[in-house]
Amino acid sequence: MGKVYVSDIIEQPGGGRFSARILMLVGLAMVFDGFDYMIVSFTMPQITEEMQLGFIATGSLASFSLLGMLVGGFLSGYLADRYGRKHVMNASIMLYALLTVPVFFVTTYDAFAVCRIMSGIGIGAVIPLSVTLVSEFAPTRHRGAYITATKTFMMAGWVLAGLTAMFVVPNFGWRMCYLVGGFPFLYGVLMHFVMPESVQWLLSKGRTQEALGIVNAINASLDAPKEGGYTVDEIEVPNAEGGGQLRALVSKKYLKTTVGIWLVAFTTCALSYGLTNWMPTVLLQSGYSVGASYGYTTLMNLLGCAGAVVAGLAADRLGRIRSAYMAFLLAGLAVAFTAVFGFGGLMIPACALMGFAINYAYMSPAPITIEAYPTEIRATGQACVTTVARIGGFITPMAIGGALESGSTFSTVLVGVLVPLCLAALFTKLLIKTETKGVALEDLCGDTTVSNRTANE
Repeated sequence: MGKVYVSDIIEQPGGGRFSARILMLVGLAMVFDGFDYMIVSFTMPQITEEMQLGFIATGSLASFSLLGMLVGGFLSGYLADRYGRKHVMNASIMLYALLTVPVFFVTTYDAFAVCRIMSGIGIGAVIPLSVTLVSEFAPTRHRGAYITATKTFMMAGWVLAGLTAMFVVPNFGWRMCYLVGGFPFLYGVLMHFVMPESVQWLLSKGRTQEALGIVNAINASLDAPKEGGYTVDEIEVPNAEGGGQLRALVSKKYLKTTVGIWLVAFTTCALSYGLTNWMPTVLLQSGYSVGASYGYTTLMNLLGCAGAVVAGLAADRLGRIRSAYMAFLLAGLAVAFTAVFGFGGLMIPACALMGFAINYAYMSPAPITIEAYPTEIRATGQACVTTVARIGGFITPMAIGGALESGSTFSTVLVGVLVPLCLAALFTKLLIKTETKGVALEDLCGDTTVSNRTANE
């Protein structure tokens, strides 16, 4: 019998059950991650009133988390490619949970800033590692859906934050929300015992016996498992690329794609995070009640989950590039509709449409960022993309605050959002041209050659 990829084993009937288990384990971590990030948006109005903040300072309440996420996202990729996905992710979960709790006790703007920056390190680390880990266990034909589903769990956390705030804030005050945000620490401990390490990473590090144990666990979950399991000689081991992790990302081989992915990630994240963070406050200041403001924003996030799911399905059916173009067009139409009609009595359909469309646009490039790099630099590549994206997310809430403080209306701000959407489409067209739909991870980026695989069959 010739050698097989790990992807080949996962693709067999029944292999999806193991992949789905990984998705659910990682997905729940992303729900907690999304909750601890987004809870700031739903407590911004109360913090602003208590601390007597202006528009720019109010916008920075959300940006502090993103500043920490820049650091956490960047470091996590390097550490995960060096020491493994599992341990770095679990430690990050426990870190952000522990550092969310102190916000309950803060009384000053500066203390709030320090706490959110520190917890943001853990929040930012979990996101790229979750996507990387799920992608390396995902069936090839559904990899796009698995990748975007992982981030959809994060948006489910945004919805959970809104629902929690709707009950907790009026009854117990805004501070209690941050005590709730400490619960994921227990889940991080649990993940240490139930989450397997990435087989792709273990093989890339020469830890074949550990990888083989997980491969045979996957085999045991199949409808028709291979009798006796697999041996080391039957598993195709990817060829590692030499050179440093960061240097490889900007090498001649990957530079054009890397720049394209970074620019698209920057623009789409700026759009998604900027609008989502400001919606509760803008609605309150427009005369809506607390319940209506939180309810409309939660609706926006709920439809955002649907947009993320559609992004994955469309990427697997239409292809990564075509799906991205469709997403950018739909997001532009949704933003324009909200700017013209949203504050004229059509806020519910505007929030629903904009939540769906902007998160479809935000999630559509996600499969491309995973599939652009080989195993040994994949986590670093994903972490760098996430870091660049968070720069956009960090700047935008404060930029929107500055625009509002200068007298601009939120409708005018929405019109300005059309610019980054056009740029995202342009960057995709000029710099990201390779379609990766339906290609095994091992066949991407020269992990191992197709000719070698054919020779072994």
